[in-house]
Amino acid sequence: MTGPKSESITRQRWMAKKAARAAVAFGSVATGRLALVERLRLGPEVRVLTYHRFGDADREPFRVAAKSFEEQVRYLAERGLALSLSEFEQFLAGDLVPKRGASLVTIDDGSVSVHRVALPILRDHGVPAVLFTVAGAVGTGHGQDGSAAEAFVDWDELAEIAAGGIAVQSHSMTHRSMARLSVNEVADEAAQSRELLEGRLGGDVRSFAYPYGTRADYDAGTARAIHDAGYRCIFTSQHGAIGAGADPLTLPRVKIEGGEGMAMFRLAVAGGLDAWSVVDRSLYALQTPG
Repeated sequence: MTGPKSESITRQRWMAKKAARAAVAFGSVATGRLALVERLRLGPEVRVLTYHRFGDADREPFRVAAKSFEEQVRYLAERGLALSLSEFEQFLAGDLVPKRGASLVTIDDGSVSVHRVALPILRDHGVPAVLFTVAGAVGTGHGQDGSAAEAFVDWDELAEIAAGGIAVQSHSMTHRSMARLSVNEVADEAAQSRELLEGRLGGDVRSFAYPYGTRADYDAGTARAIHDAGYRCIFTSQHGAIGAGADPLTLPRVKIEGGEGMAMFRLAVAGGLDAWSVVDRSLYALQTPG
């Protein structure tokens, strides 16, 4: 089974990526974009924040340090900005008006650091979250890329995560690009992962996050197959905010990366990285798995 790469990137690439993200985020403020969006928006917005792994690492963008994550979670908790999955669904249906800056915390894959690092922090601050886990990898002991950084949680750990206020939802069975599979294979990935998670944990699995989630990894056919398998919400990795009444089958998220300070996090929550969607649309071929 393969998953997202977990190796550290080169220093040059790391610096370039951080500079680009900072330019987008701080540029939004410098140009008055955030204020303009606030004045012109038709209604409340929610941003779905995406994490992957937690702990210290050298130039690994998918890993957020425990100290940084605790500061970010505390920021959301103190301002009452964190939504649960149920509250997010109510918002999407037009039945809940959230605070400005409201966010849904989501975590992809299901690495052991979710249990060891993220769970205690979220629990201590009373912040709900969603874990989109690769159902077929639970308990296998496999690393994220089949060999390296970090193993997946086992079923006991996943049960503790679910009991600790994190809604466990589907990230497929095998972490393959859904757009590269047949419609029947997509349907199997969605249905089997849901059945396995519900059977082992007893909860309601109603949301799905695309593996990788670039524009090359999903289409209208994959969305139909996943929806037909019983899912209400389907999340991509495209950046942007979500308004009430948005298409529940192509929901964007905002990636939170390691190596960035609280100023960047506050801007991300406020919409500073929404404009990264331009990169998502124009450079997705460079982001797709090899």
